[in-house]
Amino acid sequence: MKRLTLALTIILSLSIIFLTACGGGSSSNGTTDKPSEVSAGESEDTKASEPSGSESEDTKASESEPAESDDIKIGSLEDLDGKVIGVQLGTIGDEIASDDINAKSVERFTTYVDAVTSLKQKKVDCLVIDADTAAAYAEQNPELVVVDVGFEPEEYAMAVAKEGSEDLLVAINEVIAELKANDSIVVFKEAHGGQAGQAPDFNVGAAGGKLVVGTEPTFPPYEYTQGSDIIGVDIDIMAAVAKKLDMELQVENINFDGLIPAVKSGKIQVIAAGMTVNEERKVNVSFSDPYTDAQQVVLIRKTSQK
Repeated sequence: MKRLTLALTIILSLSIIFLTACGGGSSSNGTTDKPSEVSAGESEDTKASEPSGSESEDTKASESEPAESDDIKIGSLEDLDGKVIGVQLGTIGDEIASDDINAKSVERFTTYVDAVTSLKQKKVDCLVIDADTAAAYAEQNPELVVVDVGFEPEEYAMAVAKEGSEDLLVAINEVIAELKANDSIVVFKEAHGGQAGQAPDFNVGAAGGKLVVGTEPTFPPYEYTQGSDIIGVDIDIMAAVAKKLDMELQVENINFDGLIPAVKSGKIQVIAAGMTVNEERKVNVSFSDPYTDAQQVVLIRKTSQK
């Protein structure tokens, strides 16, 4: 009896071992190994589709470095024909690009920061922009360069409403005359080179109330932001006017094409925004005496130099 029991036990044990070996192998291959292979295959495919370390570095380099060549070549006024030209909306650059150049298209931006970004991204071929401002952006962006193509010279002045601003205009002209006589405006320009100037005395709390000035602060060295303040050459001039009138200077940030409507409506009292004097604008505003000469130039990518 004991022998029979032992024999049955051995047979049962061998059967269990056999079944376990067959079943376990099937479970491992069918459930664990197969998904593992799929995962490994996906991982390998993913790795294959991703750039290698050197390819990734090459990609980064191509994104951060300017191209070695550029299909667009600009060195003269004639070269602007057929190009996509960027301008700030409502500026003299806008008028020149629209009226005097046979451009492929004119792309208008509310700020020069947006225009410069578009130029760097090759969404436009060049910008028509004030010479001093172009130099400021070229200094900050070494992949850009200024090209003088011979646009006519201009003059910048402050602007006020045509009615009710007579006394204010007299004060502005007196200050401009004083600042030009002692070369202060030249000093202001030098001080704001590299956008490294200081905020003027805004004469806070002055007894004469507030002198509200409108500008568009992406136009260095004439106006730009420093912290929460809008500063620049134009702001220094208007700070001197506010001091003369015993008023507190308040500077409002307004899109350039909205400045004339703002002064006409009484929202602001003065436009101080590197505004070029021309006959069209004289219909809507009264200009002060000019405080500086100016000229439009072309800002391009260095790879577009002819």
